[in-house]
Parts: sequence; C-alpha cells; structure tokens
Amino acid sequence: MESHPAVLDGFVSAFREAQAELNLFNSSHCDDMTGQELEGKVLVMSPMTLRESYWAPENQLWLATGGFGCAPNAAGRAVYATCLGDGEQTRWNRSDFIGILREEHLPDWARESLKQIRQEDPAESPDMTTPTM
Repeated sequence: MESHPAVLDGFVSAFREAQAELNLFNSSHCDDMTGQELEGKVLVMSPMTLRESYWAPENQLWLATGGFGCAPNAAGRAVYATCLGDGEQTRWNRSDFIGILREEHLPDWARESLKQIRQEDPAESPDMTTPTM
C-alpha cells in the first residue's frame, strides 16, 4: 500500500484550523495542577475528554467542588465539579483536566456563572464575589 503524506498533512492542517476556530482553552491559559488543591478552582477540561459535538469553551470550564482527586497527594482521582456553561454537576477524573484557568482568561460569562453558583451555595467559596483561581 502506498502512503500519501501530502493528503494526510492536508487533513491534519484542516483539522487544526477547524479546531483553532473553536477558540478552545488550552494549556497556555492554565496553571499546572501538580501539587495543587483543586477544590474551589476553575478547571479547564481537555477537549479530548469531551465528545466532538461538545467542543466549545462553555463546556470546558468547571468549578471543582470536591472529591478525593482535588487533594494534591491523595490516591483518589474523583473530582466533583459544576460546569460553568450549563450548571451540570458531575464526576470527572483529575486527569480529565488540563489545568487551573488563570484569572485573566476567565470570560465574563464564566465570572457571572461563578457568582451565581456561589450565591446559591455559599459553602462553595468563603468569598462569593471573587473567583478562586
């Protein structure tokens, strides 16, 4: 079977361009999670964890609310989190996230969502007006 590297290169380039147009968060928007407590932090979901139909920034930002995976040195992996895009609450693994979102990259819609989540459940954050990054 003959290979066609030019065809493959074209496909890869087209995929990368299409993905770039989605304006997804990536590791350049994040601080490293290694050795960090995650509870109360805004985490960035890896797009590879999500189905392609959910590749949107609104589906990538999650507020970590608990679980053994939030602790930096725990043996557990579970991170319970709330999606800032739609309020869904679910369980993920620590490895499903690419990092902790830096505050300067937090969009206004996510800031409003955080404020609303923390007003509904003040236990989520000691300071309800400022997101914990």
